[in-house]
Amino acid sequence: MTGDAVSERRRPGGRSARVVAAVHQATLEILAEVGYAGLQLTDVADRAGVNKTTVYRRWSTKAALIGDILTRFARTNVATPDTGSLRGDLELLLSGIVEALGDRAIRAVVQAAVTVDVAEDDVRRARAAFWDERFLRSGVIVERAVARGELPSTTDVREFLETAASPLYFRILMTDDVADAAYVAAVAERTVRAFAGV
Repeated sequence: MTGDAVSERRRPGGRSARVVAAVHQATLEILAEVGYAGLQLTDVADRAGVNKTTVYRRWSTKAALIGDILTRFARTNVATPDTGSLRGDLELLLSGIVEALGDRAIRAVVQAAVTVDVAEDDVRRARAAFWDERFLRSGVIVERAVARGELPSTTDVREFLETAASPLYFRILMTDDVADAAYVAAVAERTVRAFAGV
């Protein structure tokens, strides 16, 4: 391998980064159109404008590609609102989840991650890393609430966030019911009351 090739491989924004970005974007578009069942790596390569062998060399299966996209999502910054109150912070956090899941491509990735066979190690690891990172970042609002005395010091951060977010994921991904501002506010209030013991 030449020095120029090594330099391009290491340089952020080089050909490798452009290929990954194009493949990820093509995957999101196809997922939004046909879902995980209809996703084919050859179609991804065609839409991304890259050689099929390039795609198969980097992602041997579509599950591996979904795992890679999840890993990228995990590194994306998560908003940690600071309104001065737990209820206000939680409402904004939950509203952000609703907004994200309103994007067909993002919703398709999340659904794919849920339905992919658990035997797919790369997806399982990426899925675990995704949620660990999300809970770590979002947990800041719970830690602030404990410091302000809004929640007991024994509050389990992950349990709190799971309790608050689960109804939204279920409603949007499973039943396709409305998760409007009123619903988000009601979920936030119920969760705060349950954990605050009021």
